[in-house]
Amino acid sequence: MKHFKHVLATTDLSPESFSAVQYAAHLAEGQGAKLTILHVVHSISLAYTDFVPPVDMSNIDQAIEEAAQEKLDQWVKRHVKRRAGVSIVLRGGVVDEAICDYAKECDASVIVIATHGRKGLTHVVLGSVAERVVRSAPCPVLVIKPPKPVVEVARGGRKPAARTAPKKKK
Repeated sequence: MKHFKHVLATTDLSPESFSAVQYAAHLAEGQGAKLTILHVVHSISLAYTDFVPPVDMSNIDQAIEEAAQEKLDQWVKRHVKRRAGVSIVLRGGVVDEAICDYAKECDASVIVIATHGRKGLTHVVLGSVAERVVRSAPCPVLVIKPPKPVVEVARGGRKPAARTAPKKKK
């Protein structure tokens, strides 16, 4: 098996992506590799419309970055056993490009990314960051499928009664 020196885990702060980060943490721990967790923050610094002048929203950007950093720090403290050598990076820009650029910069051995498993129109509209990363990545990419969804309990909070065959009359 290939020995990884640097595992780059990506997250969009969703439960699916955190399961992929956890997978990456186990992989890094097993390989004795450095683990970097990357979250790409969407910047909304300047909003332009045809009717109003530009509005500076840098304070909002800073608040978003701080909230993301706090959430990542808390998650790592709770879920990553070996925190030594783990770094958390926040970047802005186009998500797939930022991931690939950072993987190049930090000389990542592998990128671990979650897929949300979207299909149909949702996939067409939102696209797939994982798909674009696979196409452009400078290193191997490990795509983690989302865990199976939990089956919801029937209305009223009770499980549906099991169906049994009707009893035969004598």
